[in-house]
Amino acid sequence: MSTKISKDALKSPDQVTKTLREGFVWTTTHSKIVITVVAAFIVVGTGISIAGYLSDKKETATQEKYFAVEKVYNEKRRGFEEAARAEVMAGQAKDKKTAPAFDPAKKASGDLQKDYGTVIPGFEALINEAPSTTAARMAALNLSNIYMEYKKTDEALATLQKVEKALNKSEATSALVYMQMGNAFADKNDCKSAVDTWQKITAAKNFQFAHDEAKLRMGLCYESLNDAAKAEQLYTEVAKKENAEQPTDVAAVREASKYLRLLKAKKSL
Repeated sequence: MSTKISKDALKSPDQVTKTLREGFVWTTTHSKIVITVVAAFIVVGTGISIAGYLSDKKETATQEKYFAVEKVYNEKRRGFEEAARAEVMAGQAKDKKTAPAFDPAKKASGDLQKDYGTVIPGFEALINEAPSTTAARMAALNLSNIYMEYKKTDEALATLQKVEKALNKSEATSALVYMQMGNAFADKNDCKSAVDTWQKITAAKNFQFAHDEAKLRMGLCYESLNDAAKAEQLYTEVAKKENAEQPTDVAAVREASKYLRLLKAKKSL
């Protein structure tokens, strides 16, 4: 998303509010991308690896099951994404005779059971069997992503709550679960619960890699709650890192800078 504010966006307070709402929807519905990026950062940046858990027999056995289910899930998801790209390319081709081949049968149907019915039970079994394991947390993240993609927010939240009791401040995947729980609450228009959940991230030093993203989302929720002062405070805390040599989360910093400018523009109107 661009960090520039167009002249049209400044024409009226209503237009600024609309722009903020569009940003809020983008932030809360693209959690899958954010989680993937954050997870990659954890592995590369702090040296966390699966090997660190192999000393625990239960964890090892559960992770083996997890990877088997994840493989099927990734293959299905990749197939749907490739089909969606092929459809776009075929539609954009000027010469329909030479357009890329597109098979409608390979597209996601939009029906949860048809698309992921074989994957869901696998993730659910892992979560129910060993909810305190890292594998269960990853299964919950993936399953909640599926549910949220199909607009089943209640199911996503219920899935995440199954592993919530075992979350701790020393396990990085716990921060990802809290982030996703906040997303689910926000999608249900329960911004108070969303903020309370994301505050569990910002209150933990070990979750520092996710602090900026959590603060950005909290700011957007405070916008929804009409608490402009609190939103401005959070945006400012994140945006001030824009000139840092190595900001923790470049994307969150840029977004915070944009929303801060939009908020100030709204106040001036």
